[in-house]
Amino acid sequence: MPNGPRVLILQDHSIGVEAVLQDSLRRFDLSPELVVAAREAEFREALSTDVPQAILLVVQQFDLSFGEVLEAAQKTGSDIPIIAILPNGGESDGMDLLRRGACNYFLESELMCIPPSLYLAIRARNRSADVNQTVTRPASFDLAPNQLARSAEALIGNLIDLVTEVDIKGTILYESPAIMPQLGYSEEELIGRNAFAMIHPLDVPRVMPIFMVALATPGVPHAARFRFKHKNGSWRTLESVGKAVETKEGARHVIVTSRDITNESRKPVTIGNTEARFMDVVEGLGEGVVVSDAHDKILYANKQMEEFLGYDATEMLGKNFYELLLPRGAWSAYQTQKERWLMGHRGEYELSVYRKGGVSLWMHVNFSPYRDRDGRIIGTLAAFTDITKRKEAEEEVQRTLERLQIERDRAEEMNRLKTSFLSNVSHEIRTPLNSILGFSSLLTEMLEGTEFADYATTIRTSGRRLFETIEGILDLSRVESNTVVMTPRPISLNVEAQRAISMLEPQAKENKVDVRLEAPQEVSATLDPHYLGRILLNIIGNAIKFSPNGLVRVLIGNPNSEGFSEIRVLDTGVGISEEFLPRLFEEFYQESSGLARKFEGTGLGLRIAKRLVELMGGSIVVESEKGKGSSFTISLPVNANGPS
Repeated sequence: MPNGPRVLILQDHSIGVEAVLQDSLRRFDLSPELVVAAREAEFREALSTDVPQAILLVVQQFDLSFGEVLEAAQKTGSDIPIIAILPNGGESDGMDLLRRGACNYFLESELMCIPPSLYLAIRARNRSADVNQTVTRPASFDLAPNQLARSAEALIGNLIDLVTEVDIKGTILYESPAIMPQLGYSEEELIGRNAFAMIHPLDVPRVMPIFMVALATPGVPHAARFRFKHKNGSWRTLESVGKAVETKEGARHVIVTSRDITNESRKPVTIGNTEARFMDVVEGLGEGVVVSDAHDKILYANKQMEEFLGYDATEMLGKNFYELLLPRGAWSAYQTQKERWLMGHRGEYELSVYRKGGVSLWMHVNFSPYRDRDGRIIGTLAAFTDITKRKEAEEEVQRTLERLQIERDRAEEMNRLKTSFLSNVSHEIRTPLNSILGFSSLLTEMLEGTEFADYATTIRTSGRRLFETIEGILDLSRVESNTVVMTPRPISLNVEAQRAISMLEPQAKENKVDVRLEAPQEVSATLDPHYLGRILLNIIGNAIKFSPNGLVRVLIGNPNSEGFSEIRVLDTGVGISEEFLPRLFEEFYQESSGLARKFEGTGLGLRIAKRLVELMGGSIVVESEKGKGSSFTISLPVNANGPS
C-alpha cells in the first residue's frame, strides 16, 4: 500500500517517470501513490476523486496544455504544485512555464532530479496549508498536516542523494536527513551555516562561479564536483547538480542534489551550457564583473572584482549593490540611472567605489542590462576597470596646472609692476633731460669758435644718447603692458623710409656709412606712421651702427598676392653669430657685453621693433653670417588697420 503523498502523472505514454520515482525509493517502505492519467477525462476524474498533492505534466505527451491543466487544478480550491517535463532542448519553454505558474520544470534527461524537487514542492504546499486552514484536504488522506509533512520528509530523507537548499549567500536553509549517514552531520548542525565554508578551500574558486551562474540563470541545471568536509574531519568528494528557483516572495534559492562519489570512478562533470562557458571567460577578464538582480542584490562577482574590492565573493553575494560599493551621495543617481538600464539602455560612468576597509578607488564602470535565456531583462551587469592611477595622474596634472597658473599670474603681476616702474622712472628722467638737451643746444651755438664748444657738443651728444635710451624704455613699457594704441592712416612706405634715413644721416656720416633707398615704385599702405618710423629707426639704425665704413641698403618691394609688402634692410657689417641669433630679439641682450663691448646701446631696439611689427599684423625675419653682414626682412600688411 502506498504510504506517501498522492502524485498525478499526466502522459499518454510512459517516459520512465514512474520508474524513476519508484526506483529511488525501492529499498524503503515509504513510497508515493502514483496515479497516471493518459486522457483529459481520466485527469478530470482523478481531480474530482481525490485531490493530488502534486502534478507531473509530461508536455507534448498529453491532450491538455499547461494552461488548461493549471486552470483545472485551481478549480479544486487547492494550491497544487505542477512540475513540467519537457523534451531535451526545451529550456526556453520551461522558463515560460515558470513565469506562467509552474512550480518547476525538467528536461527528459533530468528525470533523476525530479524526486527532491517534488518533495520540496509538496513540503511548501503543506506549510502553506498549515497557515491557511481554509484549504480543503481530501477525506481519503487521514494524516494531520504535521504528520503529512513528516511523512514527506521521510520520503526525501531516505533518498540516496543529499538534497540541500541554500539562499543567495550560500546559507543552508534545508538539509535532507540523508546527511547524517553520509557526512555525519545532523540537519540542525548545518542549517544556518554557509555551504562554502564546508567546501575544500582549493575547490571554492571553481565552485563559486558555477554557483553564481546558477543564480543568474534560474531554471537551468549546473553540475560541479568538489570536496566537502565530513564531520570527522576527512574530505568526501561530492558530485552535485544545482538549479536556481524563484520563491513567491521574489527571492532566489538554489536546490542542490548531491551524491557521495568518493569511492567511485567517474568522468569529470562539466558545465554544459552557454552561460557557464561565458562566465568561465568572464573569470579570466582583467575587468571586474558584477551581476545584480532587479532589486540590486548581487548575484555574481568574478575574481577580478574580489581583487579590486578586497571582498570574497561570498561576502558580496546577496548584498545591496549600491550600498556595498557606492558612497551614500551617489545612491539616488544610481537608482535613477538604473531605470534606463532596465529598459535596455547602457551607460558609462567614472565612479569612486569603496574598497573593503573604507578606501576608495576610481573606477570606469560600464552598466548594461542583464538578460535571461529568453532575452528578458532581469537585472544589471556592471564591468569595472580600475582607473585610480590615471585619476591620480590627472589630479597631479591639474594641481601642477594650478600651480603654474599661480606662478604665471605672479609673473604677469611682477611684469606689470616692472613696466609701471620703468614708465614712471623714464618720465621722471625725461623731464630734466629735455632741459639738458635744450640748454646744451643753446650753449653749442653760443660757444661756437671757442675752446668750450667741444664741451657743449659732448653734453648734447651724451644727452641725445640718454634720451634715446629713455625712449626705448618707454616704448618697451608700452609694448609689454599692451598699452600701444595704433592709429593707422594712408601713408607711403617710400616717404616713411626716406624720413627715417634722413633722421639717421648724422649717425651715418659719423660711421662713414653709405645708406641707399631702393624702391621700383611708390608703395602705399594703411599703417601707423609713428610706430612704423620707430621700427625703421631701430632696424636701419642698428645696420648703420654695426657697419662702420660700409653700405646699408633699404629695399621696398611691391605688395604680393596676399596683400603684404616687404621692407628689406641689408648691411655689410660685422654680422651675427649663429649661436646668438635665437636671442637676438630678447630685451637687454647684446652679442658683445661688459666693459669690453665695441658697440653702445641697451639691447632694446630689436625687441621693440619685433613687437611693434607683430602688433601691426606683420613679421620680421633675420639672416646673417658672422663677418659678412645681415639682412632684416620686415613683412607688413599694406591694408591692415592693426590692433587697437
